[in-house]
Amino acid sequence: MIRLSAMQKKVYEYLRDHFRKTGVLPDLADLARTLGMHYVSLKQHLEALHKKGYLTFESRGRGRSPILALPANATGIPVLGSIPAGPLSEAISFAEGYLPLAGLQGDHFALWVQGDSMADLIQDDDVVLFEKRPPYRSGEICAVRVQDSDVTLKYLDDLGEGRYVLRPHNPDYPAVETSAAELTIEGVYLGLLRGDAFRSLIQSVE
Repeated sequence: MIRLSAMQKKVYEYLRDHFRKTGVLPDLADLARTLGMHYVSLKQHLEALHKKGYLTFESRGRGRSPILALPANATGIPVLGSIPAGPLSEAISFAEGYLPLAGLQGDHFALWVQGDSMADLIQDDDVVLFEKRPPYRSGEICAVRVQDSDVTLKYLDDLGEGRYVLRPHNPDYPAVETSAAELTIEGVYLGLLRGDAFRSLIQSVE
């Protein structure tokens, strides 16, 4: 996408963060006051953001509220399929869709589960939500990768002295011991979505 000016970036990030926290966009007059700018200047920035593809903004004339909307990939939680080895930020660029879940703050993503190593707790084809942070305690479910492997979903048991065990829920799979130097923790489990009902929530990538 086209690069933003400093003020355009400030306006866009405020709109995005406000929507993610509340589920609605702010009143534009309130937004102008919050950002310390004239309402006319704010509309000019919004029009520039519209032209650059960051949002939809349609002015409807004096006395009528403009139409303003953010795309799904700005407001939702990215839903990822199988994550290959490499930075998570690159995987998010190829998200299969987005979940419009208001109220989640910080860095979040979702994985479409493939396999049954965490069954029957987490089943094949579930969508699992994660927060991008280190675990607060031993035994949390985490999305991790070892060296250059793909991401896997396991309990992360801290053995101390830089050693960890990746423990499956399904007893048919073995636990794997590894070192902190070989381990990348991509995120910590928050919850899951299951069945057909949630699929209507997923906003597909155009």
